Amino acid sequence: MIIATDGSCTHNGERRAKAGAGVYVGSNAQLNRSVRLPNTLEQSNQTAEIVATLLATTTAGVRARVTQETDSQSTMDSVTKWRNRHEDTGYLMQKNEALLRATIASLRRRRAHTLFRWIKGHNGHPGNEAADALAALGAEKPAGDSVATDIPRSYHLSGAKLQSMTQKLAYRAIRRREDPKVKPRPRAVANMDRISSGILAAFGVPLYDSSIWTSFRTKHVSRPAAQFMWMAVHDAYMIGTHWLRPNMSAELQERALCRVCGECESMSHIVLECDAVGQGLIWKLLKQTWLLTKAEWLEPCWGTTFGAACAVFKSANGSRRTALENLWCILTTEALHLIWKMRCERVIQKEGAEFSEQEVTNRFYATLDSRLDLDRRTAAVAKGKRSIKPCDIERIWKPIIENVEALPPKWVVNSGVLVGIRRG
Repeated sequence: MIIATDGSCTHNGERRAKAGAGVYVGSNAQLNRSVRLPNTLEQSNQTAEIVATLLATTTAGVRARVTQETDSQSTMDSVTKWRNRHEDTGYLMQKNEALLRATIASLRRRRAHTLFRWIKGHNGHPGNEAADALAALGAEKPAGDSVATDIPRSYHLSGAKLQSMTQKLAYRAIRRREDPKVKPRPRAVANMDRISSGILAAFGVPLYDSSIWTSFRTKHVSRPAAQFMWMAVHDAYMIGTHWLRPNMSAELQERALCRVCGECESMSHIVLECDAVGQGLIWKLLKQTWLLTKAEWLEPCWGTTFGAACAVFKSANGSRRTALENLWCILTTEALHLIWKMRCERVIQKEGAEFSEQEVTNRFYATLDSRLDLDRRTAAVAKGKRSIKPCDIERIWKPIIENVEALPPKWVVNSGVLVGIRRG
């Protein structure tokens, strides 16, 4: 028997996501299945693919030789060539642990071979197209269906092999057990609410908090900027009310106030509201630079700055403008981090003395030029599927580069070509 499986998810990665799994045996066959994932499971395309594979293992009789056709390489590898490694390490590095355990146990209960064949998705393959249609129908169901993930005791494997354990895996196991016991920081929760509501208002995308945390580690956010944003959202910097603790002396408590505005400092005040020469001018310069792209300008807020990696820009026909989204992420996070760095220099090194507008302007363009140079050098040695390629750098930075028409064809990887940001 040949069984085609596929998963489908609308608004993948968002709070409003709805996922479905499809199992196709034949035209009008009674064994065809269209299932909506229950709310207890993550509503994502990858989860739907695994559920479809799990359902297919029980579709045919236990003694029927089955060939499963799937367009998910990761799902196929997880139950075949990666299976031993996952079982030896107790699935500590696997996201959909319960579903994969149930799928492998169901495969072992069968009395005949199950073969897997990868099919290129959306390429006109009859079985794959039919399974995709069934999965889409499942995602549109008003309520979730029941998906059994229980494992018979004789097929249940627990723990990890000691010889397969590493320090990283042991740390992951401890974190998995201890993290649920930790209460979230109230200020971090409030900051995440500001970011998610800001993203929803600016881009119309309702995201999970986990998606926002993950966005800090995207390849278009520099490591220093990502570290700053993580600390800022957690309210981990010694600013504002942290200086007003009872054990602080009167002299230290004075550091809670902004010397320019006279208000108690907060991260919102520093990056969005302070009257000191710095944040206002940097956002103004960023706006001038962004308008060179002919795209809509979005006013700075928690959602458009700390959530910059989640930006969504669409063309007139509704397609995503990925290069423009990446440029917004780069420019905004670099500007955000620069505001923080210059604030710290003003308060600590210059003891409150303000920068001149020319100094701020020079630092802003120097920061962007430095980031462009870093991206060019990174692309020059790019290796692997997830690496930034020269063509990507060209598409992202081209709208704001000075005299881009006069640049040679391989200006990205040619270090001898001088390239700079166009002044607004």
